[in-house]
Amino acid sequence: MAAAAVVSLLLSLLFGPALQAVEERVGDWVWRLGSQKTEERRVLVVDIDEKSLAEVGPWPWPRSTQARLIEQIAQLGAREQILDVVFTDPRDDDASLLAAVAEHRPVLAQVFALGASGPGTGLPQLSEQAAPRVGQPAGALDWASCPAPFSEALGHLSNFPALAALGDMPQGRTGHISPRIADDGVVRLQPAIICWQGKSYPSLAIASLLRATSETSLLLQRGGWWDAPWTLGSAGQALPALPLDERGNMRVAWRLHPDSFVSIPAADVLAGRVPTDIMAGAWVLVGASAFGMNDTIATPYSGASAGLVAHAQILSALVDGHTPYTPRAALPLQAAAAALGALLLWLLVRLAGPGGGAARDAQASTPSPMLRMPVYLLPLAAVAYALALLATHALALWLADLWVGWLLPALFVLLAGVFAGTIEHARSRSERDRLYQHLASYLPAPVAAALALQPPSSAIRASTRQVSVLLADIRNFSAYCEARPPEEAAAVLHAFFSAASRIVQAHGGVIESFQGDAVVAVWNGADDVPVPSAAEDQHAQVHSRQAVAAALDLLTESFKLLPDPAPAGLEPLSLGLGLETGPAMVGSFGLASRRTHTVMGRTITIASRLVDLTVDLAHPILVGEGMAAQLGGQFSVGVRADGGAPPETQHLQSMGTFLLEGLRVPHHIYAVPLDTLVAEHPPAPGDSQAAQPTVHGTA
Repeated sequence: MAAAAVVSLLLSLLFGPALQAVEERVGDWVWRLGSQKTEERRVLVVDIDEKSLAEVGPWPWPRSTQARLIEQIAQLGAREQILDVVFTDPRDDDASLLAAVAEHRPVLAQVFALGASGPGTGLPQLSEQAAPRVGQPAGALDWASCPAPFSEALGHLSNFPALAALGDMPQGRTGHISPRIADDGVVRLQPAIICWQGKSYPSLAIASLLRATSETSLLLQRGGWWDAPWTLGSAGQALPALPLDERGNMRVAWRLHPDSFVSIPAADVLAGRVPTDIMAGAWVLVGASAFGMNDTIATPYSGASAGLVAHAQILSALVDGHTPYTPRAALPLQAAAAALGALLLWLLVRLAGPGGGAARDAQASTPSPMLRMPVYLLPLAAVAYALALLATHALALWLADLWVGWLLPALFVLLAGVFAGTIEHARSRSERDRLYQHLASYLPAPVAAALALQPPSSAIRASTRQVSVLLADIRNFSAYCEARPPEEAAAVLHAFFSAASRIVQAHGGVIESFQGDAVVAVWNGADDVPVPSAAEDQHAQVHSRQAVAAALDLLTESFKLLPDPAPAGLEPLSLGLGLETGPAMVGSFGLASRRTHTVMGRTITIASRLVDLTVDLAHPILVGEGMAAQLGGQFSVGVRADGGAPPETQHLQSMGTFLLEGLRVPHHIYAVPLDTLVAEHPPAPGDSQAAQPTVHGTA
């Protein structure tokens, strides 16, 4: 979690504007997804469109034509006229326009040039020398100065002085139409107030509200924690409190689809082709959408829309009281959302994997199945939480007009989910490896690896293989355990088992099991890939030689491990080994709740009976006829672990035919000659016991 917090903080510091742009673009998608297409009759649009230019004439129209348009709209019963048109230069026919404005008092427009005041929120930087200063600004508020949150303009395009004077009269209003244009060109914000030479000029929408309510003054107040940073209201409370951000901007509510606004061509109004009741009581916004009118902006709905669309959206939102805003508590709310996501991930981490939750508690019992949730669900849970934050952001925007922000907490939770999933996966792999190592210490390693990937089962999972078996048993060990302390007997057995495991593995075999003081080793009993039948005989010859070599080394090692001389009153400990090659059933047996892996069949039984015969025949290593056949009656002294035989070989010694206990058919028994054992393992100086291996083969 700490790493995710650090990385999120670094990303926000290094790529803050880019992340903000991503959040805004996702917000555009939210507006489009939930846009309403109900017909808006309170705010109508009179559009100077291509049809109007073709019918009335090219722009600019004569001032008399524009005056006639104002007269026609008034006669159709419009409550308010709002002109999204700036008349910058005086003309000879201004008298009719001035008369129409003086009589009907439409809200006039003006444009202020803003410099770049923040990444993604302003126009390219302009110098004061390059900024235009045309006409005369009008409609300033009665404030003594311009408050700090609002931006200072570098220039303006205003109405010519005579018309601007009408906008400065008590019943006249003028508002600016300057937007905040983001780096991607989309209009999402508009300054509520713009400063020019110490005076404050409201936006076109705010000026329209002042005109409609006859309010003469506005109050700027600091908002509470759950309110916008600033609120703009009126002393008489006739105006709803308008929420503004820290820089004095209003967020454009793109709540209505552009097709929701009723758009009437200006040519139809001038020609009287408009129903007489369509404008009754409505606010009429007059603007231009014709190509070449230089009033094109990008919106969440289109890359090229008429600028009047933004003013229509703002007016509609102000009338409804649905201007979205970011509360002052947005950052604490985002921090709380990130903390909640971190808490949920922490709870999931506690439940993740077989090593999670109660399984990691030393006092916990066996974890329930719900505590074995896969760790790969952690990143998926983080993605789900990020989507939930986005959905919450969208609902808050549509239901409560709150733009809280979601990307930073979502980014933190996503990083935390990836980091936690990676760490838990590594921990799970470590625990799995540790469990596998424990399992492999009780089972042959290939068997443990196969079982680790298989689900529990109560079915028999076994197959018949051609195996070589080595069974080694410590003679007189029961009496030794009875007479000696348990710790001493355990030490002897531990040393013997360790040596047997090391030697068998060095010669390519696996320890199948430890049975009391005996060791059962198998070759070709736990391979994952069965040997093809065509190569089975050749493979059997190889592992038969490996088994004999392991028996010789194990017998030699026993001379060093077993106590010599024996404690007083006890028979000496010695090792008996039986070897055989033949078919055997290899696999797992038993219920899923308690299973065992074993090698069973006639080959195992013969090896066990050969161990018993080592006492009677006074030979420590006896070989069955199956292995003798694979060896060709001879074996190599000093056989390498890979099964390769050196040139010098020795012959097995025939011991005759015996009817082994529990079997019905006699078997020919062979032994490794005693002189071979002495030659292969000569006694050390002064070691009389090593020079007499027959002592260790008898009891």
